[in-house]
Amino acid sequence: TDTIHNGGISVANLIIHFPSSVIPFSTTATTTTSMSRKITDANFEESSQLLTNKNQDGNYNNCDIDYGSASDQHHQQQHKGSINFLGSLSIAVNSLTGPAMLNLPSTFQRSGLIPTCATIIVTCILSSLCSLHMADTISKLPNNKNFQKEYEFSDAFSYFMGRWWFLITQVLFFLCVTCLNISSIVDTSQVVDTVIGDWIPGGSVALHFSPTTERSSIVEWVRWDPDVTCTGDELQEGECIAFGQYDGSILLTLGYVITGLIFLPLSLLDLKENSHFQVMGFIVLLICSVIFMFEFAFVDPDGDGHGLNFNNISWWGNSWSSLFGVILFNFALVIAVPAWLYERQESVSVPQVINSSTVLSSALYMAVGMTGGWAIPHVSDNMLESMISGVFGISMQVSASIFAFMIIGLGIPLFSVLTRLNLTNSGLCSHNVGNLLAVFLPWGISWLLYSGSAITNLLSWGGVLFTSLVAFLLPVGLALFTVWNLPDVVGSIFNNNGRSKTNLMILFASVVLSIILALIGLWIG
Repeated sequence: TDTIHNGGISVANLIIHFPSSVIPFSTTATTTTSMSRKITDANFEESSQLLTNKNQDGNYNNCDIDYGSASDQHHQQQHKGSINFLGSLSIAVNSLTGPAMLNLPSTFQRSGLIPTCATIIVTCILSSLCSLHMADTISKLPNNKNFQKEYEFSDAFSYFMGRWWFLITQVLFFLCVTCLNISSIVDTSQVVDTVIGDWIPGGSVALHFSPTTERSSIVEWVRWDPDVTCTGDELQEGECIAFGQYDGSILLTLGYVITGLIFLPLSLLDLKENSHFQVMGFIVLLICSVIFMFEFAFVDPDGDGHGLNFNNISWWGNSWSSLFGVILFNFALVIAVPAWLYERQESVSVPQVINSSTVLSSALYMAVGMTGGWAIPHVSDNMLESMISGVFGISMQVSASIFAFMIIGLGIPLFSVLTRLNLTNSGLCSHNVGNLLAVFLPWGISWLLYSGSAITNLLSWGGVLFTSLVAFLLPVGLALFTVWNLPDVVGSIFNNNGRSKTNLMILFASVVLSIILALIGLWIG
C-alpha cells in the first residue's frame, strides 16, 4: 500500500494491478516492495491520469485500479455467484465427511471417549481457522474484497510469494487432490462390486490381466461371489473385500466400469453445476447418519441383546497412536474454499458456511462414532464393508450401500473440478489439458491400483503428507506471511493488528504439532 504525493495531494491506500505486459502476474517478486506494486517512473504518467477523478466533495477516493482488458473487466462486473447457502454448506460438509466417519466407532473403542472427542473438537477448530485465513488472504488480492474475481489456491501464493511458490503449490495441490481422487475412485468401485456380489446371483465380474512372460499376458474373465469366497467371520470383521483373492493383480471390474459411466461425466462439469449433486449427497449423508444411529441402538449382531452398552467405550482408552491420523486428515475443507468463494452468492456469509460445516461435520463424527462404538462390541476398523455385506441387517445394508456410493462417489467429480480449476485459472494449461490431468489421468491410473495393499498404503501416506501441507500448513503460513509483510493490507474476514500476528503464530505452531503427532502415530501404527 503506497502513499503517492501529486501536487501536494496525498492519495492513500492505492492498490494498482498492472497488466501482464507490465508486471507478469505469475512472476511477482517476493519482496514487500514488489508485492505492494510501487508505481515506477515509466508508469507514473499513465497512473496519474487515472487519479484525476474526484468524488462529489472534491476529494480523491481510495481506489483499486485494474489494467486488465475491457472484456475482462466486463466479465468480472457481470459475474454473479449462483451457489446459495444450502449448496455452499453441502460442498463444505461433503469435503469434510466421508467413509472415514464409519471408522470412528473402532477409534472411540480404542482411544477412549474423552481423547477422541477432544481430538475431533481441536481438529474442527484448526480446520475452520485454516479455511477462514485462506479466505481472508484471497480477499487481499487485487479488486477481490468481496471475492468477485476468480482466484484459485495457487494464485494467492503466486501474487504474494512469487513464481516458485506458485509452481510448488500447484504440484502439491495436484498430488494431494489426485491421491484423494484415486482413493475415492477405487473405494467407490469396490463398493459397487460388493453390492453387485451381494444382490446379483453369481456376483461381480472382471477382466483379470495376468502377466506370464515379459512380452505376453493372459486375459481372463473372473468372478467374485461373497457367498463362495468369504467366510462368516470375514464378513463380520469387514475382511470380505471384492476380488480380494486377486491381491496385487491388475483388474478391470464391472464396478469400476459402472462407477466411471456415472461419475466421469460429472467430473467434466463446473462447480456450480456440480453443486446440485452435492446438495443431493448432503441430504443422503444426513438421512443415512440418522438411520445408522437408529440401527446402532437396536443392532444385535451376536444375538445377545439389543441396545447401547456404554461399557464398550472407556473414558480414556488404551491406544492413541492413530488417533490424530484418523481424524486430522479428513478435514480437508481448504481445498474447496477458493473455487467456492467465487461461485457463491454474494449474500452467503463465508464465516457462517465454514463454521457451520465444521461444527456439523464434527457433530456427525461424534454422534455416529459413539453410537456405533456403544452398540457393537469389538467393532472392526473396516465397519463399512461389514455393513454393506448385510451382517447387521437388510436396512443397514441398503443404507450403507447408498451412503458409500453417494458420499464417496460424489467426491470424485468435486476433486476433479477443484484440480482442474487450480490448473487452468492461472493460465498454466488449457481447459482440455486440465481435463486430461484432473479427470482422465486419475481414471486411467485407478483401475491399475484396484487391488494391492502396498499401493493402498502408498496412497494413504501420500494423502496424509500432501493433505497436511495443502489443507493446514500452507494456508496458515501464507496468512502469517501476508500479515507480517503487508500489515496495512486488510482482508474481509479478519482485521490485521498486532494481536493477529500472535494468534497466527499460535495457530501455526498448533498445526505443526498436530501434524507431527499424526505422522508419528501413522508411523507407529
